[in-house]
Amino acid sequence: MQRRHFLAGAGSLGVASLAGCAAVDGSPRQPVVPETRLREGGWRLVDESREQVFEQTFLGVTVTATASTRRYEDRALADEISAETLGEVTGEMSSFFATAVTFDPDLTSLPSGVGRDRLLDRTETNARAEFEAQLEAAGLTGVERTGTGEFEVATGETARRTDYEATFSFEGFAFDVTDDERITVEGGEIPVEGYLAVWHHDAAVLVAGGAFPAANYASSTTQELTDAVTVTVDVDLGLTPDAYREELSGLIRRVR
Repeated sequence: MQRRHFLAGAGSLGVASLAGCAAVDGSPRQPVVPETRLREGGWRLVDESREQVFEQTFLGVTVTATASTRRYEDRALADEISAETLGEVTGEMSSFFATAVTFDPDLTSLPSGVGRDRLLDRTETNARAEFEAQLEAAGLTGVERTGTGEFEVATGETARRTDYEATFSFEGFAFDVTDDERITVEGGEIPVEGYLAVWHHDAAVLVAGGAFPAANYASSTTQELTDAVTVTVDVDLGLTPDAYREELSGLIRRVR
C-alpha cells in the first residue's frame, strides 16, 4: 500500500478475524446506522460483511457468534483532499464502521447478566485487537491505546470506549511549473485519532468506531527556478479535527 493512501482499510472492524471464522447463510441482526446523517455528511458505504466469528462454550452451552458489519468512508472529505493535493493524497481520510454481534443461543438475557458480561468481554477484547491490526494495515504507525472510559449512546446504554492515536506519514509529490522545471513538496505526518465503542443492546453486542485526522497539515516550499524567479508553494489541507471528532462521536452514539 502506498503511504499516501491515508486510512484505506482502517476501521473495517472489528471482530472478523476471530478464531473459527466461517461464512454464514442465515439472517443475523444488522447494525442500524444513522443513514440520513451519513448521507448528508458525504459518507459512502464501502463494505458490508457477515461472518460467524467465534464458537465457544459458556456455562456449559456452546455459543456461536455472528457479526454483521457496515463500513463507511467520508467520501466528501477524501475528494476534497485529493483535489487540493492534485490527486497525490488519496483514499479514506475518515472512516466509520458499525457491527452487530448476535449469539445462538442467546445468553445475553440471562439473570444477573452473567452471560452478557462474558460475551461483552470476549467481543471487546477481540474487537480491540482487530481494530489495531486494521489501523496498522492501513499504513498507520505508532498505533497506541491512549485511554478507556464510558460513552453514552442514544439507546440509553453506556458503552465501553477505547481511544487510540497513531501517525499517518505521506510521501512528497511534485508537479510541473514549466516544461523544464518541477516543484517538489516534501512529505509529512498527520496525527490520527480513533475510537472503539462496545455495548449491549437488543440481544446483541454492538461495536462501532472509526478514525480521523487529528490535526491540520500545512507547509511552505520555496524553490528558485531561475536567477530572477523564485516560487513559493503553500500547502494547507484545511483539516478540522474538532469537527471530525464530533461527527464520529455522533455517528457512534446513534448506532443501534
